Amino acid sequence: MRTPKVILLALAVAAGALALPGTAGAAYSDPLTTTTKQSLVWHATPAAALTALDNALPNVSLNTVVNDTSYDMTGCTAAEKASLPKAPVATKAMCWDADRAGTTTWSPQGITTSGDADNDGKWGEDKVILSGWHGTDALGRYNDARIQAINYNDPAKPSYRMMYLGVPNSTGSSFSAAQAHMGGMAWYGDKIYVTAEGSTSTAIRVFSTKHILQLTDTTSNAIGKTSGGYAAYTYKYAMMQIGYYTYAGGTCSMSSDTGVPCFSSMSLDRSTTPASVVTTEYFSDQSRHGRLYRYPMGTDYLLAASSGTVAATEAVRSSVGNMQGVLSNNGKWYVAHSSATINGQLWTQTTAKSSSATCGTGTTACWAVHPEALTYDWSTGLVWSQSEWSTADCTAKNQVCGRAVFAVPLSSLAA
Repeated sequence: MRTPKVILLALAVAAGALALPGTAGAAYSDPLTTTTKQSLVWHATPAAALTALDNALPNVSLNTVVNDTSYDMTGCTAAEKASLPKAPVATKAMCWDADRAGTTTWSPQGITTSGDADNDGKWGEDKVILSGWHGTDALGRYNDARIQAINYNDPAKPSYRMMYLGVPNSTGSSFSAAQAHMGGMAWYGDKIYVTAEGSTSTAIRVFSTKHILQLTDTTSNAIGKTSGGYAAYTYKYAMMQIGYYTYAGGTCSMSSDTGVPCFSSMSLDRSTTPASVVTTEYFSDQSRHGRLYRYPMGTDYLLAASSGTVAATEAVRSSVGNMQGVLSNNGKWYVAHSSATINGQLWTQTTAKSSSATCGTGTTACWAVHPEALTYDWSTGLVWSQSEWSTADCTAKNQVCGRAVFAVPLSSLAA
């Protein structure tokens, strides 16, 4: 979804539109326009491979994971609070422990909650928030992926456990790291969808809470079968991919807004019948205008497919630049814009209008600093998001900011 930060900042500065709507004959306040739909193709992990791993290792529930937490969320520092939206104001906020707040080897991106997953807003008896992170160049395993599963049963004392994401080999004798930038997430039933990588043919990876493995080797700095059992870089749990979607058009392009799109973010829309997954694409080049797509759910919490092909039911183009997050509810689209230096923007869009909250002297730069994905918890009426930059990133750029997980009421967003 993103180019490396140094390049990203240079491109954003050169574009001259870090937070100001309107370049290349288009303004952020322009309404959505319809565009060409794009199809996806489903590829399932062999059932025998999943069974083999389930038989080789303890298979645990997500409830087990979120009730076996290893880190506590914290209150937010002054710098982290500075990353929260100015308008609308966050009604919920929590921050990471010092290691996660400061690390430059992992970066937070997508987010989803049990409000997506189940009709009662919980997963079993637990209220859960899932935060998706990808490995950076500093880790040495770029776009390895993990989920930080937050137990939110008591909002005053949230805590979490980290899970690695893995891909079984064809026989299930071992597994490798799933490659995903994690720019967006959607959770429906037992299926957890994550956006993959740019400039590849893989669009979305799908994991299942029915295939969470408790690893037997938690000391090896390796992944898959080891001499000591099965490992995922010392993590206790790994969740397995049960399939993935490719772009029907082939390899996607991160430099063209007319070719095959590279999905940068994603979320679930429960307001449609059936429920649907919506996606967007990201361009640092302000002359490119990202497209938004909708794909309906079918059976077994997978996207509706005919002969393996998933057809989009809606495709529109937005004039908002640097789109980091996307949400849709009751016919409205919401997209989050990011700036390299100041607060981002959150725009409410339809094919008739586009509007954003204003703050201060009337600027629309009122959203979070370095914002990421969006998700809507229908059971609470809250839109959740998170900010990306670590305290180290912020300090290096002489910015007052940090990582936070926060929520605002959907009702407080621009009409």
